Amino acid sequence: MGKAQRKKKVKPIKSNPIIDESVFTSLDENDTLKLQNILESGDTLPVIKQLYSPDAKERAWASSCSSNLILGDRKIRRLLLSQNLISALIERLTDDYEITQEALGTLRNLTVVGEHEICVEMYSKDIITPLMALLPKVSEIIDNILRGVPVKSDPIADARKTIWKFAENIICIFWALSETSQEILRSINNTNIVPFLMSCLIQSNAIPTNTVVAAAQCLHTLTDENPDIHIHFQQNQQYIQSLLNIIKFDESNPSSTENLLFIKVLCCGILSNICSVVDLSTSKSESTLYLNDYLIPVLVSCLTFDINKAANEAIENVSEIENAQDSEPIKEHPKFTIPTAENNLNSINVRLTTLQLALEILTKIFLDCFSNDGDDDGWQDEPQEDNDIMSANVKEDTNIMEDIIMMNGSQPDKQSKIHSILNTYATIILPNLFKLACPTHLSFPEQLGPNVLSMPSATPEITSSLATVHLRAIECINNFLLIMVDNVEDKWWFTQHRDDAKQTWAFLFELSGQITGKGIGEPGQENRDKILDVLIGCLWTLTRGLEGDVPVTDDQIHGLIGCYELDVCNTMRVKVIGTLGVIARRQNAINDNKLIGTFLLNILSSLKNDLASPECVIEVLNAIYDIYADKDFDYDEPVFVQGGYLPLLESMVDAVRKMTKSIDKRTTRDLRLRADEAYENLIAFIKYKRDEQHN
Repeated sequence: MGKAQRKKKVKPIKSNPIIDESVFTSLDENDTLKLQNILESGDTLPVIKQLYSPDAKERAWASSCSSNLILGDRKIRRLLLSQNLISALIERLTDDYEITQEALGTLRNLTVVGEHEICVEMYSKDIITPLMALLPKVSEIIDNILRGVPVKSDPIADARKTIWKFAENIICIFWALSETSQEILRSINNTNIVPFLMSCLIQSNAIPTNTVVAAAQCLHTLTDENPDIHIHFQQNQQYIQSLLNIIKFDESNPSSTENLLFIKVLCCGILSNICSVVDLSTSKSESTLYLNDYLIPVLVSCLTFDINKAANEAIENVSEIENAQDSEPIKEHPKFTIPTAENNLNSINVRLTTLQLALEILTKIFLDCFSNDGDDDGWQDEPQEDNDIMSANVKEDTNIMEDIIMMNGSQPDKQSKIHSILNTYATIILPNLFKLACPTHLSFPEQLGPNVLSMPSATPEITSSLATVHLRAIECINNFLLIMVDNVEDKWWFTQHRDDAKQTWAFLFELSGQITGKGIGEPGQENRDKILDVLIGCLWTLTRGLEGDVPVTDDQIHGLIGCYELDVCNTMRVKVIGTLGVIARRQNAINDNKLIGTFLLNILSSLKNDLASPECVIEVLNAIYDIYADKDFDYDEPVFVQGGYLPLLESMVDAVRKMTKSIDKRTTRDLRLRADEAYENLIAFIKYKRDEQHN
């Protein structure tokens, strides 16, 4: 049997890291030229020297100035880093408050640059120690503010005006570090950062939103598959109640709606991560299911966000900004629209980020509820609205409790919860996923043709966010389908909602055409590639669920073969082979079988010229074993026998053996094991088909 794709555990995204602009300072007009000359001469940059100046004002200026430099020319940033900028800035964390404040902002901005080795260097230079030394003082100042204690009681003089940004920068640095490596994460686990982060959430109604968001994002990352952090919540159940209170909180102020929803969803993610230690006064086996009663309504509410309307509004706001910037000096008034338009764009992006996160958490909840083996590793899967699909899927199945029996041994109450979640996904969440999977006119950069750089998007950040929404929605669809095929008895959705499944096949094929557009694999169109890869995974799962009832057309078969020939990624090619392998097993479709069989044999033959990857060859062999497993299949005689498939397979034995031996057991053990199995099965299959033809 071919190895089907496994349920994908979606890796959480880092939600829009933001630059701390408060640390920027102006530079002289000829500074860039001076820095370029220093770069060429190899001398130490003045800003590095001034970080060690005896003059506090110079140290503060240098701490701030370095932010401009690291976010500018990459060569200058690399030069600064090579001259121990990070060490110098970490030293400033024990300096006067003003200098520490500037250094913190610059260190935060360094983490936003996105280079892995920067956070590694920060950790190796022991940034955690001075950060943890600052936390008690920051906590005391914040506590004094919240309790109305006079400023003279603060442990740091003149800190109140900037304490929120100060705290936010500390949190963001910890957040970035926690995503860097397991070693760094373990070190953070040994700190007392969780009580500080939770205090920000507990007092969220009195603390600036940006600080609360940063704390929630950091906790969401820290709690993800990190049992050492879960202990804090197990020992402090009031933390869990505080998170639940935030989720249930109703905000009447529309100006902060998008930020409140983002915080709520982050809290949903935290609770989902720590579900094993949540105690809702039920049995341990049922506690997680009852927790979902709080989480799912909040997450589902995010799915109704109109991404097409958001795309249109984004374009309108960009146009307002451009028109205001291009207006004549005498017409100053339009420039007052710029801040409003920028705020609107930011609000749209916050909603899109919230939507992405909600999709990730819904996927996790579904996998946690229905994955029997808990194995989420392995293969990484990675008209615009079909109203018929939507209306068909929304049908209530009143007999769901009788139609599906899952997880043998479950108590009735637990079964009821499981069935309720399944029903919610099948009838409410899935239709919304179909809508969110459809691209808007702003979802991708414009395609200009092969080997031509795409035109930059008018709003690159929102374009990227929209593409991620589509990707997350399709990943969620795929995991739903995988669960329905592999974990639910009698493939409930495919039997009780068969028409929906067939319409989903047509919908996904139409969607793949929209994603591909004028072509695939073009520079700047990488998001199209990722989404198409996951879409093919959905089609593969659908074929396994529908089996011989796949409503495939000749054009669609040719389209899948065309996808294999695209230079996208090897995983997509494997999924194409798997999908066609299932389609080829249909009876009364001999021509389709011949077309697919020829395609598979061609891939196998290309192994002799090293033109096929081991993964693809293994999937081809497994598909052939399944397709031609019985001479009684109506296509076996006209295709396999008359097409001379057996001699072709015999001629490939040595090539397959050579390929298998070339796979290193030490570095790719799983691949080697699968290749060994496929080779052994090839020998057995050839003998079986030889004997079959002689009987």
